[in-house]
Amino acid sequence: MTLRADAQRNLDALLGAAAECFAEQGVDASVDEIARRAGVGHGTVFRRFPTKDALLVAVLEVQMRELVILADDALHGDVGEGFERFMRQGADAYARNRALIDAVKRCEHTPSVGALVESVQRLVEHAQAAGALRQGLTADDVLSLLPTASVYPDVILDGLRPPRG
Repeated sequence: MTLRADAQRNLDALLGAAAECFAEQGVDASVDEIARRAGVGHGTVFRRFPTKDALLVAVLEVQMRELVILADDALHGDVGEGFERFMRQGADAYARNRALIDAVKRCEHTPSVGALVESVQRLVEHAQAAGALRQGLTADDVLSLLPTASVYPDVILDGLRPPRG
């Protein structure tokens, strides 16, 4: 179903404002603040998204798709370099968005989080097969390290490399 132009503008403004508020304030950002920034009424938010969690999921869907693209792109070329690039860019995404950590936990049942885990698992397996990543790690391990990698990227990446023989 295609939205009217004004309805699409309101939705785009709402999702943009929600992404900003969640990034700045975490998942506790208020719907009133989101509506104010989007230039829409409180009721408009709840007509489109019945709960704040539904709005959070909509914002998260966009961000998860971006991380999936990063993970998929990392499979091209040198997979070791690709893995490192994914870790650095993923860590940067976490650093810019305070809500991402809590949001993933709250929304782990969504298709976009599932797609992210699948993409990262493919990357992990390829990096392990290429000898660029320590054995025994899973996508969940890697994703759980992204927040720490936003502060200590080199330490985390060094710890993920296979031991030198």
